[in-house]
Amino acid sequence: MKKTIKNVAKNTGGICLVIIGCMMIFTPGPGLFTILAGLYITNFPGKPFLVNKLKKTKFYNRYCAKMESKIRTQLKRKKT
Repeated sequence: MKKTIKNVAKNTGGICLVIIGCMMIFTPGPGLFTILAGLYITNFPGKPFLVNKLKKTKFYNRYCAKMESKIRTQLKRKKT
């Protein structure tokens, strides 16, 4: 019983993250990372294929590079 409740809660939370991530793509925020976090949490058939397909997109690579540069600039500001 506890395992079923845990799986339902985990999948519900993951679906909520995917929906919020879809909204964040059109507004300022880390939308793609939120979608990926939601996909990692949920359990469904074909999950590894979908996650790998998303990671291979140009949008994902550009977004990762953009986020890395933002983090680096913030770290440089804190050091000085």
